Amino acid sequence: MTNTPNIIAVDIGNTHAGFCVMDGLSVTAEFEISSHSHADTLHEMLQERVGSALRSRPLVIASVNPRFTEVLEAQWHALTGQYCTVLGRDLHVPIPNLTNPPEKTGQDRLVNALAAKARCGDNAIVVDFGTAITFDVLRDGAYAGGVITPGIGLAMEALHQKTALLPLVRPQGRPAIIGTDTVSAINAGVFYGYIGLVENILRELLQQFTQHPPVLATGGYGAHLAPEIPLIGESIPQLTHEGIALAWAATR
Repeated sequence: MTNTPNIIAVDIGNTHAGFCVMDGLSVTAEFEISSHSHADTLHEMLQERVGSALRSRPLVIASVNPRFTEVLEAQWHALTGQYCTVLGRDLHVPIPNLTNPPEKTGQDRLVNALAAKARCGDNAIVVDFGTAITFDVLRDGAYAGGVITPGIGLAMEALHQKTALLPLVRPQGRPAIIGTDTVSAINAGVFYGYIGLVENILRELLQQFTQHPPVLATGGYGAHLAPEIPLIGESIPQLTHEGIALAWAATR
């Protein structure tokens, strides 16, 4: 879309908020902050990362985290005097939504489907590797729903928090299948377990189509797992931000 306006697109999740400075659909700068950050930390980051030339741009948000959304809105207004646009509240994502009830669908999932539609046509599946792993189904040009399962980081945190001795582990590349210590055993279990989980869900979803649609991956852990899953055709880290920009452009 050549006439897509320039914005700052923000994808606010349960763990992190990702900011992308968008020139049309191209990302010219990006940065991230914990979505548990305090207001003063966020204000300092915005002052540092968003120069005066960018402060007149619309800041458009897709969020599943109402608390951090409120913090960001307040700090953005304090810094720039501008108000944010929150998808689902101030702006409707322009894609048919077949879920029930439609207003409960996460805005990140709708913009994922919108971006996939712009790239792939009327049928696609998006796997978003975030705090939760979501499978967003675009069918016949509409958002049809999908699947939600706990994400990789959440699984590792649960192992640590709900056991007496297991440590908190972070994903570290492609591990050996036989772990020789606790950390490598957890890494192997999560890595190969989630490959199997994603492959199986995708196989079931693909059976809902007469012809297999494109499968796209996005999200923080997408680069970690997507190359290991042949059913995923392409990993696009900023797909959600593309969808935010497309939703904004559709109203202009």
